[in-house]
Amino acid sequence: MELSDLDPPTLRLVVQMHLDDINALTKTASQKGKGRAGEKPDSVIAFEEYQNNLLRTSQLLSDEVLSRSIARAVKEDADALRALQAEEQRAASDRELALRLSGVRDPSSSTTSRPETPALDEEALRKLEALWISPENAASTWHAESSTWASSRKQKVLGESKKDKMCVACNDLYYSFDIVSSKGCGHDYCRECIQSLFQSSIMDETLFPPRCCGNQLLLDTCRRLLPSALVGQFRAKKIELETPNRTYCHIPTCSTFIPPQAINGNVAACVRCGATTCAVCKKAAHANSDCPEDPSTQELIRLAEEEGWQRCYSCARFVELDRGCHHITCRCGAQFCYVCGERWKTCLCPQWEENRLLARANAIVDREARAAQLPDWQRANLVEQERQNQVINHVCRHDSWSSRQGRNRCDECHDTLTVFIYECRQCRILACRRCRFNRL
Repeated sequence: MELSDLDPPTLRLVVQMHLDDINALTKTASQKGKGRAGEKPDSVIAFEEYQNNLLRTSQLLSDEVLSRSIARAVKEDADALRALQAEEQRAASDRELALRLSGVRDPSSSTTSRPETPALDEEALRKLEALWISPENAASTWHAESSTWASSRKQKVLGESKKDKMCVACNDLYYSFDIVSSKGCGHDYCRECIQSLFQSSIMDETLFPPRCCGNQLLLDTCRRLLPSALVGQFRAKKIELETPNRTYCHIPTCSTFIPPQAINGNVAACVRCGATTCAVCKKAAHANSDCPEDPSTQELIRLAEEEGWQRCYSCARFVELDRGCHHITCRCGAQFCYVCGERWKTCLCPQWEENRLLARANAIVDREARAAQLPDWQRANLVEQERQNQVINHVCRHDSWSSRQGRNRCDECHDTLTVFIYECRQCRILACRRCRFNRL
């Protein structure tokens, strides 16, 4: 019989019997040994080493019992614990509301506030449940593992937990402890895909912060599946990407981001090479003098005026309206009117431009292959329907999608793909898989 087929109580009994035998053998060998004074016979040394191995195995078995106990409790009592905690929180909220309505001050508020009981972490519960090994599938770990035995033990250990979590990015199945979930929409990401998303967010600002269906993927939630180096890079980049009107070292071979803490007045000192840069014109610093007109900046402003681009009041980026209404949300988060550049809802500018609405409606109608064969009056009706739809759904949450067959172009990243192109049922925007989940 294989030791791996024994149940844990039997294994512990076997180990204890071996320990008793080895203790007796060690005493006998010590009494009969004929070696040099102060030296132990080889047999005694061998017996003691075997005894130490058995003691370590006994400790491993005890730890295994504890892990199973924890996993069993989580498996059997998790729902009850959640319900009990929810009831306690409701009772505390009711008491606080009753005291506030009655005008009675809560005595506990005058002292140090009590820490709130932390909510049960679903990620932790899943990892604890993964420790569960049913007795009939338990495997012994007290002897050295051969590759064949280790492979069979892994299959038995994972027998209770199936690959039942699908990654929304790659559509592969994974164990729950190799998955991280978005708190808002509940979509799951595997280790490789969440690492790819965080890495892409560092390189592509349109993907920052990492999000799924508009819900931000928090670093603390995804931390256990991210390598330490990537976490450090993300935290450093986060400071840069969250800084409006950023300043970079004016030396082209350096171009290092200069954090606000390194800017004194209008002079920014590069933390890498030590060069100083003007925080206004972004050229070499000119101490003791006003910032001169920058020819390249003035040329860009002139071009923006000719093309009808608008400039963000917060980060000074130029924005070109491609579709939709005049409500602009900049990458930095600022919202403003595309016509006048003022903060949104502080002006009297029209919300739409009729020519842009008609152009967008015609583009949507032309997606259908049969549009070219339609009579003029029927096509005009479809264009008017889409024009009205654009007005109704100009602020869209993109809650419902349908897939489109054939070759299509993503309206966000402008990649042309033959598969994985989706169309929002409300506003009719086209988006690839990454833009649908992580960019919009």
